[in-house]
This record gives sequence, C-alpha cells and structure tokens, in this order.
Amino acid sequence: MSKDKKIQLELQIDAWLQREDEEDEVDFRQGWLKEGIELYEQFKMCRLSNQEKAWTYHSLAEFYLEYGRSEKMIGGNKRRAFSYLQRAASTSAQKGDSFYHLAFLAEAMTPGRERWESAAFYAKEAIERGIDLDKQIKVWCLLGKAYRELGLIDDAAKCFSKSKNLDKDDNHFQFRDKYIKKEKSNMNFIRLNQTGQSISKSSYRDELIDRSKGSRCYVLHFGRRGASLYGNGSIIDLSLKNAEILKLIFESSVGLTKEEIFHNTIGIGKQSRRPESVKTDISRLRLLLKEQLDVKETLIQTIGDRGNQRYIWNPEMEKHVLED
Repeated sequence: MSKDKKIQLELQIDAWLQREDEEDEVDFRQGWLKEGIELYEQFKMCRLSNQEKAWTYHSLAEFYLEYGRSEKMIGGNKRRAFSYLQRAASTSAQKGDSFYHLAFLAEAMTPGRERWESAAFYAKEAIERGIDLDKQIKVWCLLGKAYRELGLIDDAAKCFSKSKNLDKDDNHFQFRDKYIKKEKSNMNFIRLNQTGQSISKSSYRDELIDRSKGSRCYVLHFGRRGASLYGNGSIIDLSLKNAEILKLIFESSVGLTKEEIFHNTIGIGKQSRRPESVKTDISRLRLLLKEQLDVKETLIQTIGDRGNQRYIWNPEMEKHVLED
C-alpha cells in the first residue's frame, strides 16, 4: 500500500479516535467500533515499523474484544483478538503487555488442562519481559492459580505471596481473592432445593435462568464462549470489560469506588486509561442494560457523597453469578 494511502489512513484514524466520546448510545458505540476495526484492518496492510505493527495488532485485539453482541460473534472476536495479540507479541517481543493479555485470554478461552499450561506460559513471559506494577500484581495471581490447578502448590503459594507483597496498599485484594479462591467442580457442587433434595450445577443454573424471566432477578453467566446477563425475560451478550465490571458490582454488598473497579479488572484498555474512565464505562453499561433489558429502575446505583461515590447493584433486585 502506498505511502500516501498510509498517511490518509492515519488522518482517518485520528479523526475517528476524536469521536469516541461524542455520544453514550450503545448503537453509536457499536458503529464506532466497527468503523475503527475496518480502518485498522486497512492500516495493517501498509508498510509498518515493528512498533507500528505491535500498536496496530494490540489495538485490533482491544476493539474485537469489545465489539460484538451475539454469542457466536463474541467467540469469534476472542479468537481474532488472541491471534492479533500473538502477532503483537512476536513483533514486539521485548515488551510484556501483549503476553499479559494473552495469559488472561488463554485462561478464558482454552479448555481442559491446556488452559492452565497456556496461561502459565504467557504469564511467565509477561513477567520476564516487563509490565507495569498494576499488571504484575494481577498476573502473579493468574500464575498462582495456574500452578495450583497444575498441582504445583508450593509454587502457587509463592506467586500469591509475590502479588500481595507488590500490592502494598492492598488495592487489588478483591482481584487476588478471586484467584486464590478454589473453584467448585461439577462433582462437588451441591445445592438444596426447597424440599431439601440436592440439585446439580446445571439444574441450579437452569432454575436461576428461569427465575430471571421475571423483573426482579438477574443472572450473570460466564460460559466457555463468553458472558451473558439474563433478566426481565431478555439476554444480553457482554463484552469482556462490561462482564468484568458487572461481576465486581454483583459480588460487592457495599458498592465499589471507581478506583476499586479500575484496579480489580483485567481488560486490555488503552495505555492512557485512568480510574476516571470508569465513570464513562458505568454510564455506557447502564445505558446498555436499560435499552436491552427494557427496565425502568436504575440497576447500577450511585451511593455516597461527591468525591466518595460508590457503585452498587440495586438492593431490591436479586443477583447471581454463574461460572461454567
């Protein structure tokens, strides 16, 4: 592709980036992301330096992860994002950011034992190549869980200890607790129904999803192909970022500040992203819930005084998190 075409695309991308905060509407965001993906897909065909390639692949991975509504689209976009992150890693192998995100995508996408072997490999690569402190704290948690799942208990304990020592202000305690906590398997999952009889995990999931057809129960479900929210008789397929934020809010009984949400989510995000951007994320998530679930009540409420505000799920609404 010619040099003039590259310059033209750079100008188009700059103009496109400046329009990001023009509107909060969900449909605008979807259309905006689609336009950006098309621009970056063209840009990667230009003659690029290694730094430009890494930036382009990393950006495409981010956009693909956010873009998509249907379960099929989300699954396909994760695979595209994984592929682009691998390209970014090979193009700029001295930097650990791409390996960091590959580690968490491997955890989410890979089935069976390979899930933890792959996550551990990318996590170690990220640490060796260098990532910022916030990412170090998180990736040591993932590496600890991967080691534990692989039966390396002593190594796992060292990883969790390393994360805790790095997190001097304990900003990531919720994130760390999530990874330290052992998952329940289908074999040891036991719940009782109203008659006192035990029910399987799949039966419990079906029961909750059936209950979500009403207007007072909401179920956040993490499956192999992505995350979905059930409620008011509707289903929303969620982006990685929205699913992360919603899970944190679901699991908190006292609400979370924007700083707590920022520190305890994984998402790719732009390098310039700051805790203040969580306010925009919450605004867009609220709009998505309102439009897709057709509810009048505010599901994500803001409590507390200005300067000390927290986000909390509407206490009048039942909430559940299910993970396959």
